[in-house]
Amino acid sequence: MDVTDSAGRAAYISFIVSLCYCTDYELGYDPTVVWNADKKYWVIKCPDSTAAKDGKVRVVEYYARKQIIEAERIFGRHTRGFAASLNRNMVDEPDTFIKDAWPYESSDSQQTSQNELDIMKYIEKKLGGKSMDRLGIVRAKNGSIVCFSEAGNLVNDDTSAMLGSVFADFKVALSQTPTVPTTNNRALTEDNPAKSILLRVHQRMVLQPLGRPLHTLKSPYELIIVLADAMVAHSVILKKSGYLHRDISPNNIMVVDDGERVRGLLIDFDHAIKTDKSRLAIAERTGTLPFMSICNLQNSKVQRSELDDWESILYIVCWLGVHGVNRDEQVAYQQEIDAMCKDDEYYKPPLAKWEAGTFDDVAIAKKNDLEGDESFNDRVLQYFQEGAAYDELKDMARSLRLALFENPELGLLYSGVSVIRNIPDKPASRKGAKVL
Repeated sequence: MDVTDSAGRAAYISFIVSLCYCTDYELGYDPTVVWNADKKYWVIKCPDSTAAKDGKVRVVEYYARKQIIEAERIFGRHTRGFAASLNRNMVDEPDTFIKDAWPYESSDSQQTSQNELDIMKYIEKKLGGKSMDRLGIVRAKNGSIVCFSEAGNLVNDDTSAMLGSVFADFKVALSQTPTVPTTNNRALTEDNPAKSILLRVHQRMVLQPLGRPLHTLKSPYELIIVLADAMVAHSVILKKSGYLHRDISPNNIMVVDDGERVRGLLIDFDHAIKTDKSRLAIAERTGTLPFMSICNLQNSKVQRSELDDWESILYIVCWLGVHGVNRDEQVAYQQEIDAMCKDDEYYKPPLAKWEAGTFDDVAIAKKNDLEGDESFNDRVLQYFQEGAAYDELKDMARSLRLALFENPELGLLYSGVSVIRNIPDKPASRKGAKVL
């Protein structure tokens, strides 16, 4: 738009006038989440997936005093989380987690879209509700795609509705883009958008039980318990339902209080995939950079398996061992690092290369850090926080590294770091090897 000529000025004026006539929705206002200024809580309308199947869309209202997960940026999934209650009088004693996000969904009819709600319902069907509660697996009580009223019609809230006629141009531009860039340490499932025209859908889910973040733990001892619980749940889900999580990270393992002890809670099945041959053969990058397996980072032809998720657990142990388990330790560590960086502009904090650069850069950094006992000790373990509890965490990290990277039952090809130097021509499997 060039405002130095008459056509450009006319276009600019047209844009300003159109902006003035935009609906609240077109301006970005979400009518399904409203702040009650008098009561000082959010009123959140959630799609009721359990309502009568008569074609009508029903909603259930939940009440939340605070937002416990805030969207980190405008782009991406824009995930938000609320600690909520179905009873407005119990808003200060929430028992439910409301997950509000914009996951990808394919507009290509030949692609099979994944819906987290359907995945969780399938897992519950295979395991049973009581087993899920006992194992510490979050359950989806309700949810669906968010709808809004536009000119008297109910419309799914997605990018095609938001962009309108512009969406067609967007599809053309996206199909001509060779790769999707990653930001904020996130890897996109769809590495080649030309194969599938993507759109985002606004999805809201009601989840129970309500957990708390890992940084609220008191010690590494509690962390070990929580991680063990989460991976027991992970193994049972894989065995009973065939779904592989594929996004193990600190954000996706929560803490639940069970009397005087803590329990782990595995959440977020956005990237879970059925482990049949047709899907596992597809090379996909998923996860958060510091916690992605080397195979995942390299986008290798080695099929994804439970070993990739166990490798993510190793990186969580190392990351929290260095940065600290709870929020106070993490803040103190960051202050120390900031001071050192201020004194020495060339100083690189431990594990810094796990969260910066390209996928290949991070993969090579992890390979170098984990290639042998000496490297692992010099590059990672020596930077763990001090204390007997962190010594226990070091032992856990050593055991995991040995099981994943020097396990004779895996063989050279599948022992983690070797994948960087030796990627097979045909898809191979890392499934079934012993981890611990």
